Amino acid sequence: MSSIKHLLSAKVRSQSGCFTCRLRRKKCDERRPVCSGCAALEITCHFGDSKPDWMDGGPKQKEMAEFVKTQVKKQASQRRDRKYLEMLEMGTRKVSISDQGAGKAGDAERGYASASTRESPNSHVSGSTAGTSPPEMPWHSHVFNGGPDAQAEPDRSADIHYACMYLDYVFPHLFPHYRPHILVGGRGWVLDALQSSNKSLYHITVSLASYYFALILNNGEPEHEECMRGMNENLQTQMELGLRELQREVSSLRGRETDAREGLVVMESIIQLLIFEVAMGDRDNWKLHLDAAIALFRQILPNPDGWEDMLRGLANSRWPPPDMGMRRPWSTSQAACRFFTANLLYIDVLSSVTLGCPPRLFGYQNDIIPSCKATEWSPCTVGEGPLRMEEFRGLHNWVLQVIGDIASLHSWKKAQSLAGSLSINELLSRGQVLIDAIKGGIMAIQTACPPPDTMATVISVPVLGEQPSYATHNTIWLNAALIYLNTVLAGWQPSCPEISAVVSSTTDLLYSLPGGTCLGALAWPLCVAGCLAPPEEECRYRGMVARLGGLRLFGSLKEAMNIMEQAWARRPLDESWDVAQCMNILGHGVVLL
Repeated sequence: MSSIKHLLSAKVRSQSGCFTCRLRRKKCDERRPVCSGCAALEITCHFGDSKPDWMDGGPKQKEMAEFVKTQVKKQASQRRDRKYLEMLEMGTRKVSISDQGAGKAGDAERGYASASTRESPNSHVSGSTAGTSPPEMPWHSHVFNGGPDAQAEPDRSADIHYACMYLDYVFPHLFPHYRPHILVGGRGWVLDALQSSNKSLYHITVSLASYYFALILNNGEPEHEECMRGMNENLQTQMELGLRELQREVSSLRGRETDAREGLVVMESIIQLLIFEVAMGDRDNWKLHLDAAIALFRQILPNPDGWEDMLRGLANSRWPPPDMGMRRPWSTSQAACRFFTANLLYIDVLSSVTLGCPPRLFGYQNDIIPSCKATEWSPCTVGEGPLRMEEFRGLHNWVLQVIGDIASLHSWKKAQSLAGSLSINELLSRGQVLIDAIKGGIMAIQTACPPPDTMATVISVPVLGEQPSYATHNTIWLNAALIYLNTVLAGWQPSCPEISAVVSSTTDLLYSLPGGTCLGALAWPLCVAGCLAPPEEECRYRGMVARLGGLRLFGSLKEAMNIMEQAWARRPLDESWDVAQCMNILGHGVVLL
């Protein structure tokens, strides 16, 4: 009887739906000229009295189905970008971060978005709501400990797992060289920061972990699409929560002098969001975040020589305890400030290559990442303010600085060319100074025996694997810098001996690296060398990236591979071509972190 009732109540399937919905096997509301389903997905709505020629039930229909599927995915990404930017920009007219320090220097930075004053429908997940007083218990107690209604919110348990995944796998993947000594506190500050009042940092972190896990689970295979969809939904939810919290944090800075501790919390969230966007391969959004992070950093620290005083001001009387004396580890605020400042300087230099301009934080480099060490470093000298990029990115400070110097030289060359006043002799003279520094550095690194604390360590988790030696890592970066410099001086000439020999050497070094995700930390040099590699080497570069399976889509390697494929497809490139154009060859600027 129930089956008869079901048949009687069932509607007769319409035969007037659009052919796009029929192809996708979806119900169509038959609106014209575009049905609601196609309009929502922003795809072409095919309708009419006669079937399209591709609706043949055979190869053409299958090919069209794949095309529509690709179109749906592409439009979904674009819709997410628009929604994301709308969320960030909706309060820009009301709030901006005034860059007073940069203003004195004549630089204007883009304002960053403020918070929406409306209550978030999902705000109970983070333990707070807009416009209400904070709960008696810290927000992270609700997330990490379950809270009074834990049974009604099963997703919190999943969030804890994602937070642990981030600590165990994602963070070491993104920052494989960051292994701080136990006497300076190790990486415990990361967990402390996730459990602090920085809710946006937490939600962005969970988003990163869910995306990472989905890529491993899927491994590029179509049968796991359902799992990918589930992870995508979690990612979207967490990202929206993170953005709302970030907007609130930015809004709280409005109309008053920025406290260093509060400002740094916001800056750290912005940089983490930038790293997330790069890991997701989301086009130009990273520029918005970088502008905001640099503006905020300059406002917090208008004078570079105040760096050490600011660090000392972030000390915490609770942890580490004062009775530890000079051997006290960095506090969470100090460790986070050092970590995110180092990465901001790193991103600033690599973005200067893409943007074709000098590093915007060049004036901060000598105070924060000096090229020459005044004293020998040891784990006990915690009071030292200057940062060692070896600890954060596995690079000498001067290696990063020389890449920024090449970007500055390239910018100077373009400006002189536009003005019709370029002196080739002066260009070569300036370039020779950098060539001598790079070649001398390579020789020194290869002949010197690095001290134990600068040796790369083996990360004993199954997904990651062994890291290249300290000397190999720096040599690859310096080789790429030399390739970059030679293209600035001589133009795009892959067959030029000064370029081809270094490209060949770099390719061999990259190909001999141990398996695992260490290649992700070399995305920039891999891309620079790969774009100038001869056709017979293309398969080696594809093979290197393919070793990572599903994780080849995580981080900068996917974009690096796309850039190389485009550069290879356009051969031969004109001599006027350059590395900056490669970094923009996909139709949007790419920063390879």
